[in-house]
Amino acid sequence: MTLSLARRKALVLAAAMGGAAALAVVAKPTRRLADERPPVKLESVFPARFGDWQTAPVAGALVRPADEAGRFYGIYDQVLERIYVHPSGERMMLSVAYGTEQSVGLQVHRPEVCYPGSGFVITRLQRLDLPVAGRALPGSRLLATHSSRSEPITYWTVLGDVVENDSRAFRWRQLKFGLQGQILDGMLVRVSSFDTDPERAWTRQAAFASELVAAVPEALRVRVIGKPAAP
Repeated sequence: MTLSLARRKALVLAAAMGGAAALAVVAKPTRRLADERPPVKLESVFPARFGDWQTAPVAGALVRPADEAGRFYGIYDQVLERIYVHPSGERMMLSVAYGTEQSVGLQVHRPEVCYPGSGFVITRLQRLDLPVAGRALPGSRLLATHSSRSEPITYWTVLGDVVENDSRAFRWRQLKFGLQGQILDGMLVRVSSFDTDPERAWTRQAAFASELVAAVPEALRVRVIGKPAAP
């Protein structure tokens, strides 16, 4: 009886191991969503001029996330950094990062993670719906401070065609599609400015983001703000 029980346990264990190995092969993501859609070229997606805004030279004002090897934006295929200037003198900083393979191990860097690495203190982090281009985008606002620098930030992330501001839901969506053999692309859009009044800055950033998104070519807008949520 004991031998029979031991054999049964061994068979069950072997079957479980074999099933796990088979699942690992079957579930390994092999199909990239980015390969099935028109290619993204950030320089073409985001206009250098729109409305009363035009770009100015970037002179080291933007904070860049670095990976463990110290490489800036190491997981991304493309990065766009711009400073936009309004005739009134107002300035907005735009940072967009796009990756064709946002797998579980390559999650988009969030400002609340990368800014402290540059010596900033993060406060007033909020997950909320951002009023952008007539939509309510799930996004985030936060305040980053360093010495005398006060930088309110607005950002959102897109995974595939869905805007997501919950890191757990973000990872779950990555895993869900990964089990189906699909690798989703991802984009992080970050708008920030120097302002000692965060509420004022966030309001102006939402207005800027709305104008910017409206100027994105319509066919590419879904890559920037995702698809509208189902009613």
